[in-house]
Formats: sequence, structure tokens, C-alpha cells
Amino acid sequence: MKQTKIEAMLFALLKASLQELPANESFFIDASEDDWVKCHQLATQQGVMAVAWDGIQSLPTKLQPPIDLKIVWGLTVEQYEKKYERYCRTASELSDYYAKHHIAMVQLKGVGLSSCYPIPSHREGGDIDIYTYSADKEKMTDSEANSLADNLMKRQGIEVNMHSPKHSNFYYKGIPIENHKTFLNVETYPIAKQMNKVLHNYLQPQLTTLVDGKYFIQTPSPAFNALFLTFHAAQHYGSGLALHHLYDWACLLKRYGWCLPEEVTDKRLLRFIQALTGLAHCLLGTAFYKDADTDMMNKIYQEIFHPRYSTKTIPVKGYWNILVYKYKRFMYKFHLKQEVIEGSLIKRLWESIIAHLRHPCSIFCTEAL
Repeated sequence: MKQTKIEAMLFALLKASLQELPANESFFIDASEDDWVKCHQLATQQGVMAVAWDGIQSLPTKLQPPIDLKIVWGLTVEQYEKKYERYCRTASELSDYYAKHHIAMVQLKGVGLSSCYPIPSHREGGDIDIYTYSADKEKMTDSEANSLADNLMKRQGIEVNMHSPKHSNFYYKGIPIENHKTFLNVETYPIAKQMNKVLHNYLQPQLTTLVDGKYFIQTPSPAFNALFLTFHAAQHYGSGLALHHLYDWACLLKRYGWCLPEEVTDKRLLRFIQALTGLAHCLLGTAFYKDADTDMMNKIYQEIFHPRYSTKTIPVKGYWNILVYKYKRFMYKFHLKQEVIEGSLIKRLWESIIAHLRHPCSIFCTEAL
């Protein structure tokens, strides 16, 4: 696959970070100040700015970024570290609070997955994903416990948004929380229903310590994470797949190896996961999976760095041009997604129409929604 100079620089930093080895100096010998600025911007856009910083620390001082950029970069990483501890503390407190009401809580991705990172506090995240269920089946069912988890927030005067059948949303101590009802979008993809059952079988919560033993949470098994992470990435294929999805997968591979549940047999999904694994091997130095499809690998790479359609802006003006652009974008993304997760075109169109009717201003909005 073709890489720009900036992409190659970024991957050299990420590989050094993941493998905890010195970065390949050849990528940085002739790096200009502008190259470093672009590398920082790309790392930030792709959600890997903090782990890229770790790679920088392995370079000789003379090959590192200009001092002004280093100061900004380093200070931002410090902010991430403080945010990480705050998230860990909140997740641990929320888990303890629910336990008092016979509700078990498992942390999905987020701070739980961070334990697979060389430096856990350098995994970037936006919210805390949890799954709540009954800790005592004689007192209530899993569904009742999940509903109680939301109601307990409401009793504290916290607004709980129930807009999605997949999860509820609320803010706990200022931090966004998603309380999952299902692990995957079972309403959207037929295969998600099957994979959701597999995830339940492999949940197998285990106690995980965070921040040098200061906080404790429950996290899923490696097999659960393998399926959950890759399916989540597949859902973003064509609609916001980013480098942090690949780095998450690479971290899990490095820690546990290939641990995908054997029940995952869908050819489209497997092709995507194998390609993601191939990219992790080629670009980040993890173990190779021999059946990786190079064509799929190239497509994933292009979607991460050079997507055909922007996820943020509409580059045309005029009602008709906007409609045509959005239709072409919709069809392109649908067919792209079909390569990895089968879905219904009619259902997706209907969902899109309903969403636009609920928010008419979005029809001609030039910001991608």
C-alpha cells in the first residue's frame, strides 16, 4: 500500500510505542518542522496522539520535533493522563455504587482495554461504555438490573437519554456513560444478533486493576474483546474508521494473540478481521495471520486515511447538488459496508429517511451527520 511521508512517520512512532523499541530513525532524518506539525495533526485526528508521543521519546533528541511543538504535544499528553485517572476513578466508583444495588457492571473497551496498552493512560477515549446485569438472579433478571441501573441515575436527578435500543446515555460526575442493553447494533445488522449471543457466552468478567492498583473494575474476556473490537471497527468501515481502531486491535493481538471465538464464521466479517490483522502485522509489527486479503487491507487503509467521502463536511452548494451528493455518499457507503457486514438497503434507506424527517434541518445541512 502507498504511504505518504507523514503516514510513514506516524506508523514508525506507533510501532515503536507498541513494541516498546526504538523508532526507525530513517523516517525522521530529513523531517522538517512542517512534517512534524502535519504528523501531530494526523495523530490527533486519528486518535493516537498520546501513543505517538511515546514513540517520539525513543528517538534521539536531534531527530525529535521542534521544541515548541514538543511542549504543546507533551502538555496535551499530560492532560490525557489526568483525564484517564478521572475516568478510571469514575468507572470504579460507578461499579461500586451499582454493586450495592445487586447490579454487576462490566467495562467495555475504554479504560478496561487500556490495560493492553504499553502505557494505559495513553489510550484516548471519549466516553465510558458499560454493560449492567443482575449480580443476584434470585432478586432480579439481567434486564431488570439493566433498567434499574438507568433508574438509579434518574433518582439522582441525572437525565438519561433512551434514544437508542442499543444503549442509554447519561452523564455521571460530568463523564459521558453508555449503558448497553445489547453489545452490538442488533436492530441494524442480521449477523449482529448472532454475534451478540456469542459475546454473551464469552463475557466471562474478570477483575482488572487500574492506575497501580488504585481502582478496580470488571472487564470482559480476551475472546469477547477480540470479537467486540473487530465488529465495532467493521461498523465504522465506510463511516469513520480510524487508526485508533487498528491500534486497539494491535494491542490486543500483542497481549493475547489470535483469540477470536471459533463461532465467528461469517466470510465477510472474517475477511475484514483477517485484513485488519494483516495491517497490524505489516504496519505495527504484531503476529501475522496468513489468510489476510491484501485487497481488503488496502481498502481499509484508504478508508482510514483517504476516504472518498468526508465524514465532516459537504463540499457542494445548492439544494439539488447537496441531495445528489448525499445520495451518492449513502450508496457508496452502503456498498462498502456490504463487503464486511451484510445489511438491507431498503431498511437502511428507510432509517435514513426517518432520521431526516425527525430533523428536517439535516436534509440540506452542509455538515455531515
